[in-house]
Amino acid sequence: MLFLLLACKGSPEDTGAVEDDALNECLALWSDQITEPDLDGPDTQIHGTSTFDGSGVWVAWSLPNDANTFDIWLTRLGCDGTTDIAPLAVTDSPDNELDPAIIVSRDRLLVAWATSTSDGLGIRHRLYDLTGAPLTEPTDLVASRDGVVVTGNASSPRLAARSDGFMLAGFWGHDDATAFQAFSVALDLDGAIQGEAVDAELDTEFGQTAVDLAVSNDDAILVWQEDSTTSTAPAAWQAAAGEAAVALGEPGARPAVAVTDAGVWSAWDTDSEGTIWIRPPSGGDLSLDLSGISHSPRLVPRRDGVVALSMTIDDGIYNALSLSTIDADGTVQTIPLDTVGAPSVYGVDVTMIGADHAVVVWQEGENPAFRLRAQWVTLPQ
Repeated sequence: MLFLLLACKGSPEDTGAVEDDALNECLALWSDQITEPDLDGPDTQIHGTSTFDGSGVWVAWSLPNDANTFDIWLTRLGCDGTTDIAPLAVTDSPDNELDPAIIVSRDRLLVAWATSTSDGLGIRHRLYDLTGAPLTEPTDLVASRDGVVVTGNASSPRLAARSDGFMLAGFWGHDDATAFQAFSVALDLDGAIQGEAVDAELDTEFGQTAVDLAVSNDDAILVWQEDSTTSTAPAAWQAAAGEAAVALGEPGARPAVAVTDAGVWSAWDTDSEGTIWIRPPSGGDLSLDLSGISHSPRLVPRRDGVVALSMTIDDGIYNALSLSTIDADGTVQTIPLDTVGAPSVYGVDVTMIGADHAVVVWQEGENPAFRLRAQWVTLPQ
């Protein structure tokens, strides 16, 4: 009986073959194009974000409701860009639900978002299976620090997959600091908190916002923007679990982080100076030549290198978007995307599909008629 059970369970090689087959089927449907994830939905579609589950792309966003607040919505797209699972409401409450993050671990999809209530700011999350069926209700993040449950404000969740669940990061209030501090906490595959939350590196003087997250060996790696309480420029910082924080750049704002087999990659912009810098695992920072005031990089791994999504101011609050591939040897190739209308106030997102394809999600249009867009891109070799 034991032999039969082991035989039926399958080997890692079997699992890899299934994953490769799913990816190949996905890419067989691929065409470079621009689609609307919520084509029939109302306007003011904002805070778009995405993730790949091995055979399709999930997109989440915020959408206004009849209470004049926002709810979180979710859909799944096939690799031909068509809707596979119709848009569904993750939340339905009078509270303001904004800025979602989504990630897949094994056969589970975790959605997290920022919420604003009469009691202040918080983070909520909800778990789904890959058919779009909810496994939990919207749940307030309740985590402890040094044995004491944290009850202050929290916001701006970011997610990454772990081998046995998820990692969530954001920023929250701290009794020993004057402003928000970056933190991370692990969740299991059922969405339950695992252990205590960990502060990135306590800073009693300056606030930490614009947090981004990656995972290496199931441990969190955080980057954040240190917001000065004086007139000095912000600075970008990075910290791995259990290690001292490392300065990335000053001025340094809106940092991003990704992990490859070669190590940790970081990116940040220089605030009003408008340059995006990349730090490879080997060091030797390099800048992206984007011919304009560029900002808000997003970073995803690609083989031993990364892909960076950047915003470059075109007209007022509206931005052009570009994708840059950065190889381990420092070779950079940049391709412009088909928009100059992405507003600075809402983030943009990139998800890798295999090693040579990506989906970029953003919003464009005149306020309040913002619409989600997704561009399906074949990357240069």
